[in-house]
Amino acid sequence: MLHRGLSLLCGALLITACIPDVPAQAPFVAHPAAFTPGQLHRGINSGNALDAPKEGAWGVMLDERFFTDVAAAGFDHVRIPIRFNAHAAAAAPYTVDDEFFRRVDWAIEQTTSRRMTAIIDFHHYEELMKDPEGHSARFIGIWRQIAARYRDRPASVLYELLNEPTDKLTAPKWNALLLEALAAVRAADPTRQVIVDSVFWAAAKELANLELPADDANLIASFHMYQPILFTHQGMPFMPGEYGTVGISFPGPSATPIVPVPEAQKVDWVADWFRRYNTTLSAENPSGPSAVAAELAMARAFAERTKRPLYMGELGAGDTIDPASRARWTRLVREMAEQQGIGWAYWDDGGRFNIYDRKTGAWNPELTAALMR
Repeated sequence: MLHRGLSLLCGALLITACIPDVPAQAPFVAHPAAFTPGQLHRGINSGNALDAPKEGAWGVMLDERFFTDVAAAGFDHVRIPIRFNAHAAAAAPYTVDDEFFRRVDWAIEQTTSRRMTAIIDFHHYEELMKDPEGHSARFIGIWRQIAARYRDRPASVLYELLNEPTDKLTAPKWNALLLEALAAVRAADPTRQVIVDSVFWAAAKELANLELPADDANLIASFHMYQPILFTHQGMPFMPGEYGTVGISFPGPSATPIVPVPEAQKVDWVADWFRRYNTTLSAENPSGPSAVAAELAMARAFAERTKRPLYMGELGAGDTIDPASRARWTRLVREMAEQQGIGWAYWDDGGRFNIYDRKTGAWNPELTAALMR
């Protein structure tokens, strides 16, 4: 039981004392001229609203209070996920419904009028992921309209080409498509800052396969942070059965060994993860600081190689986790990202991952402290 006692002590102390080498490195900010003070440092997502099939379909509607409270809490930007494809014609020129565009206008104005940066994030184009060839022309056509509509907006409005390319939209296909989409954007809006995600759900490891045009200095590479995913997504009903084990702490191991659900024991990498979780000290535990450090090290390697600015467009851990572990993970991710000059936006979906209760206007105190102190 000695190793388990040491692990618990590590978790009880300031967790950064157990972190390996990455945080001790000198801060690295790639292409800092791409940012202005307060522009893209600490943000929040307005998830499950404009990215739902129809706003309200997932129980979330945007209102003025959300933007007022976000600004008052100290966030400097809002990433606005938007499902443009659900409101665009199927045939060329793929006209986006003007009423929906006006709703997007409103969300942007609510953000920028409070001196925050707004990110127009093209979210949930699932048809494109399943059939890149069949939907590429529509994707580009929609971006032509977005760029034409917002080209006269101030620099505090940014574009994000596509949230989490995945499935059949592999790295080679995404690298080719992003060039075409950027060309459509640049024809109308030549100098706007544009965020580009890596493939496989914006994985840090896939940044190595992201190819951005060298002649466009106004591009920001983006990845998302949910690792270790068996911790952040434990027990979430929308995940496959192997994610059903709950009680996973951060850092691991738990005081009592975890017994994975039967579905987890049928998936080799998951079964191995739990074996290591139950037997490894906190500093190197798969649900520990080394897992976070490894993700950020991959992002840092991309930034150092390409001299591109980096952005962590999503981070978050679900409400099935014990509050102390959830807050420790959130604080560690935020601190390590900031130490490396990486701006971030917390994934608030108005539900299982939220930090802000959109019905009551109340903030989760532990998560708010982890993010904003």
